[in-house]
Amino acid sequence: MTKTRINTLCASALLLMAISCGKQEGGPAGRVSFSLATEEEVTDVVTRSSVGSFTTMPQAADFTVTVTGQDGQPTPVTDLGGTLSLAAGNYTARATYGSSTDEGFGKPYFLGETAFSVNGGSQTSVTIPVKLGNCLVKMEYSDNFRNYYSDWTFTLRTGQGNSFNFGSDETRAVFIDAYTFTISGTLTNQGGKVQTFAAKEYRNLSAATCYTMRFDASNVGGGSITISFNDSVTDVALGEFDLND
Repeated sequence: MTKTRINTLCASALLLMAISCGKQEGGPAGRVSFSLATEEEVTDVVTRSSVGSFTTMPQAADFTVTVTGQDGQPTPVTDLGGTLSLAAGNYTARATYGSSTDEGFGKPYFLGETAFSVNGGSQTSVTIPVKLGNCLVKMEYSDNFRNYYSDWTFTLRTGQGNSFNFGSDETRAVFIDAYTFTISGTLTNQGGKVQTFAAKEYRNLSAATCYTMRFDASNVGGGSITISFNDSVTDVALGEFDLND
């Protein structure tokens, strides 16, 4: 093989190595800036809803943002207004706010992630889409219900084991893990008679969804109430309240 041929092969090999390094992490660094695109609207079969109708929306600075490369080690992004130096390669950016297990009034959980690549010496802008990771449950009451009952307390118990009470003056929606919950209640009619109903279970909840439970006193006798849960309707029998329980 001639010397010229050997030199040509060596040059080609070096070029391929340079291209390869530029595609893998550990190559020349690039600068990356990050921003968030927060989806505020939630699915609601009853009416159009947004998270901001039920709680104060978090600001970008309230989110925890991390970047993870092929080594699996997350790097925190502490300044969304600045840039981060990253070696050339493939990454995933993740943003979170709150926690799916931290349920309650005014406790939304947001999350989102996106994949991106860095080329050596380049400037890259990455937008992370985030949306609600838990769901909301709110209560509504028909005029018949309000006219028949003077007071009530409904207890919502989640699959995480947390309980939240909805009294006659509670208008807020509760943020819960998108999994399952039960509802039980104690009601007092205009004549002072106290009645209860046992826990009813609702499953297969979806994230980024606002669920509405609507209560109606459909029969004059007061032996049951009707619960509408989005597009399903259930007649629930009421029992007498036992002071010895």
